[in-house]
Amino acid sequence: MSSELMQEQITEYKGVFEMFDEEGNGDVKMQELERLMSLMGINPTKRELSQMAKDVDKNGKGIFNCESFLGLMALHHERTKNQDAELRAAFKVFDKEAKGYIDWNTLKYVLMNAGEPLNEIEAEQMMKEADRDGDGTINYEGIFTIKGHSLSITT
Repeated sequence: MSSELMQEQITEYKGVFEMFDEEGNGDVKMQELERLMSLMGINPTKRELSQMAKDVDKNGKGIFNCESFLGLMALHHERTKNQDAELRAAFKVFDKEAKGYIDWNTLKYVLMNAGEPLNEIEAEQMMKEADRDGDGTINYEGIFTIKGHSLSITT
């Protein structure tokens, strides 16, 4: 599975893996994966991480060697591409007039009611981060600012 990663990614991921292999035995435990991925700027939800680990850790021991870690990272990259496509499709659903943006009220409703719902304060904070020019609308690029929040939208 690591063949789906570019060589520079493999080199980077191996280096980070080795940093977390404190015992030098070539293994990293499931509990360390979240910290390891966070160090690389990758922040899946606990549920996403658990599912990816389950997909890669066929023996269910919760211990990953470098090759299985690279497989996990390849799976992460593949899922990220799929999520980007889903996000693009979801954006189009709410941008009914194809204006290239979604207004605050629409996005707030989605954030508070879809996927892993946010409360009003969390939704507003996320929207402020995504509304880069402060005009009260979120364009497609701004939506990627909130991508880390799981938006499961049925069209």
